[in-house]
Amino acid sequence: MILPQIEFQEFTLPNGLRVILHEDHSTPIVAVNIWYHVGSKNEAPGRTGFAHLFEHLMFQGSKHHDDDYFKPLQAAGGTLNGSTNYDRTNYWEVVPSNFLELALWLEADRMGYLLEAMTEEKLANQRDVVKNEKRQNYDNRPYGLVPARIAELMYPPDHPYHWLTIGSLEDITAASLDDVKEFFRRFYTPNNASLVIAGDFQPAAARRLVEKYFGAIKRGPRIAPVRAPQPRLEKEIRLQTEDRVTLPRIYLVWHAVPQWSEHDAALDMLAGLLTGTKGSRLYRSLVYEKQIAQDVSAFNASREIAGQFQIVATARAGRTLAEIEALIDEEIARIKAAPPGDAEIERVYNAIEASFVYSLQAVGGFGGRSDQLNQYAVFRRDPGYFQQDLERYRRVTAQDIQRVAAAYLTDRRLALSVVPRGPEERAKSAAPVPEGPTKAGVSPSRQTAEPLTAPVSATPETAPTGAARVATSEQRNDERPAGVQPQTRAEADATLPAGAAPPAASAPLSHKERAPEPPPHDGLYVMPAPGPTPPFRLPEIERRRLSNGLEVLIVEHHDLPVVNMNLVIRTGAAADPAGRAGLAEITAAMIDEGTKRRTALDISNGLAEIGARLGTGAGWDGSGVNLLTVTRHLDRALEIYADVITSPAYLPAELERIRASRLTLLAQRRDSANEIASVVYAALLYGRDHPYGHPLTGHEQSLRAIAPDDLRSFYATYYRPNNAALIVAGDVSPDAVVDRLEQALAGWLPASVPPLVIPAAPARDQARIYLVDRPASAQSVIAIGQVGPPRSTPDYFPLLVMNTLLGGQFTSRLNMNLREDKGYTYGARTSFDYRRGAGPFIATASVQTAVTKEAVAEFLKELVGIRGAVPVTQEELEFAKQSIIRGFPRGFETSSQIADRLSDVVLYDLPDNYFNDYIWRVSAVTLDDVVRVAEKHLDPSRMVILVVGDRRLIEDPLRSLDGLGSTVTALDAEGRPKE
Repeated sequence: MILPQIEFQEFTLPNGLRVILHEDHSTPIVAVNIWYHVGSKNEAPGRTGFAHLFEHLMFQGSKHHDDDYFKPLQAAGGTLNGSTNYDRTNYWEVVPSNFLELALWLEADRMGYLLEAMTEEKLANQRDVVKNEKRQNYDNRPYGLVPARIAELMYPPDHPYHWLTIGSLEDITAASLDDVKEFFRRFYTPNNASLVIAGDFQPAAARRLVEKYFGAIKRGPRIAPVRAPQPRLEKEIRLQTEDRVTLPRIYLVWHAVPQWSEHDAALDMLAGLLTGTKGSRLYRSLVYEKQIAQDVSAFNASREIAGQFQIVATARAGRTLAEIEALIDEEIARIKAAPPGDAEIERVYNAIEASFVYSLQAVGGFGGRSDQLNQYAVFRRDPGYFQQDLERYRRVTAQDIQRVAAAYLTDRRLALSVVPRGPEERAKSAAPVPEGPTKAGVSPSRQTAEPLTAPVSATPETAPTGAARVATSEQRNDERPAGVQPQTRAEADATLPAGAAPPAASAPLSHKERAPEPPPHDGLYVMPAPGPTPPFRLPEIERRRLSNGLEVLIVEHHDLPVVNMNLVIRTGAAADPAGRAGLAEITAAMIDEGTKRRTALDISNGLAEIGARLGTGAGWDGSGVNLLTVTRHLDRALEIYADVITSPAYLPAELERIRASRLTLLAQRRDSANEIASVVYAALLYGRDHPYGHPLTGHEQSLRAIAPDDLRSFYATYYRPNNAALIVAGDVSPDAVVDRLEQALAGWLPASVPPLVIPAAPARDQARIYLVDRPASAQSVIAIGQVGPPRSTPDYFPLLVMNTLLGGQFTSRLNMNLREDKGYTYGARTSFDYRRGAGPFIATASVQTAVTKEAVAEFLKELVGIRGAVPVTQEELEFAKQSIIRGFPRGFETSSQIADRLSDVVLYDLPDNYFNDYIWRVSAVTLDDVVRVAEKHLDPSRMVILVVGDRRLIEDPLRSLDGLGSTVTALDAEGRPKE
């Protein structure tokens, strides 16, 4: 396949900064993406974690903008983030195109003038942030400490991959300000960086801006490449460790090869052959057929100077790791004995090929085109390496896969088993010494945003392989906290010298050194104003209706040969019958587990053969079946898609398999404090018998009660064309696609669909604290809130603005207080979950155990403040409104984003001109509106206050809270009262 051409220009400044320009005028946004060729491998024993620490420090302000880095960019309607891995650090912004100069000015100022604004106070603040990050992403997560153990065992102490990116907290604590500054001077220099600008801009103007802001930054020292002997194990290492988990898990780890080296692509394809799809060898054997494993994944984690190949499997209850390991070894031996068949190879390759195309949809963010241009520039010295990268996989033969299996998957490996902690060990570990906050009242510092809950590990069905991995992870440090996520292609490596300046693509540019102290009028040191607001035209929606009554919403989007189809069923989990909680979710999950014509494996293999992806799921108000395919395979993909939609079989054997998996997931849910909080919070707000009071996936009792006839009945009742709409967005013509749909869905017939009424939630007369005990928790998970309004509320837009400034983004009141001022958490947020009925409002964070009481008090203070105790200023209001308005076009960049937006139009009966009116409705929100809706919809005196943490350490402090201490009620992990 010939990939769509990614056109770009490049040049190199005399100071060594490589600059790559990629135009795309389809949406008025622009991405700025910068890579520094420094990661944790550039550190030394005793000085670890510095690269990751700088990922934090770079958001704290620089000499000419010694203030919050997020604030000007979020006011501009931008989104931004950064990440660190073993081999590189990246930072990116996606902003409206008239704010390109602002983004470049900020990036240049922190490259050239960060150290002048760095203080001991900022360093101390970010040490606390890193500690909270470690608690949340490692200490308080099931299997979270495994990656560090693997690194220690696979690499000798002086090897650059012996420690994780987050490093040693002892090293970070011991580091002086001078130590940190010296690290910056060495690595965060123009000659060790690559800058990509992608999107809606004019190259000549962008070049002038780059020369203006980056040109006078001095070149840094040449960085010698990091060299280390290729690690090897002389024999198998077997180790067993205990953790607070329900199910045992085994990690099999082998040394492999560096990124882009000779055998790298073959190892990627070996991983896809083993666990890439439901029909892959290990998944089919362990999970689908024998059902002895809950999950299994394989991935080739290649990095710049070394690589690993891992197979990770979690045992089902009652099954042993020994029998799983034996079957894995049998399959490996089978591949070594005979090469895989052509059909297997073609499925793996086609999935990789399609992933290359799908990854080109967005210009910015993690894994977008700007990120890929930079990874190829840094590691391959060729930003346009897309096609060559894909061709590596096309050249892989069955014999190549056989050879790499024989060469690398040997008996010289690490076999690390994680088993549930026994009762005695649980008791011993239930009394940790709490670590108090290291400071309080520190002035706000600056950092990047992070999801409040741990990113979910990729499942064997969706785990990407090969170069497509570049777009899969949005973890801040790009590590695999649970040890099962494939690493991103951004963790790629090559044999090029670290820090080597790329060749200039044009003649050297003239420049002069920037003066150490600029004159006051010098424009280089004044934040630039935005340019004129660029025009933005919303995509046109063409509505059609099939002969069976199915509404079809079509949006043409021809930028790439990609088509998205989202079937939206207007009924979800709120329709679960009494005693059958989870029915909507399992009905959706099983719709592709076999039809009258195809088995589940036929469906999976058929999609894999053309690189198409099919997803199913259910929410509270709707269910969905989604298809993503490249245009040239649309007919074949649509044939399978239509079969899945119109004739699911709901076979008893498949139900038993899915039921066993779901019951295991329910047991695993108790391993996670965040999962416990989610289940209990809903039950407290609504009651367990309310349509919104149960988990989407149901309870153990309800799942055991569901029979095949229940699934068929739910499907027959609600999966009707007159209760659905199909959203088609992408490279299609309306007439042609409607003709295809008429033929494909001709047998799907309408029927009467019963209406669904959502009852009111029970009223609450006072705020109460509920405590779920989780002994030895590294953090307490806090969830505070109440039942909010439905999606149909006329207050939607004032609530959108109010929530944005309260807790809806990084610079919101709540996050700046709990994270930046107090150092209690890695992130705090608020949100309204809008539904047809009254959905929940929640304010949530994971906080240090020792400050649980204080954090609850700060939550309540902010909730009271937004109601008028701390009046919202006109400046705050305008900041929130402009952030929403200016960021609006970003939501319509890709066909999948467009389809997602239209799903809300379908589910909530919004008018077709809804998005045309969106901006002026936000603009119309006033200060009075914000106060009014806060007072109306937020009442802290009646809120649920849920805390999941170590009861022995936090109960007494919670009982001392003024006015709330007497309300503390202990609950179990399902939300039932507990002594």
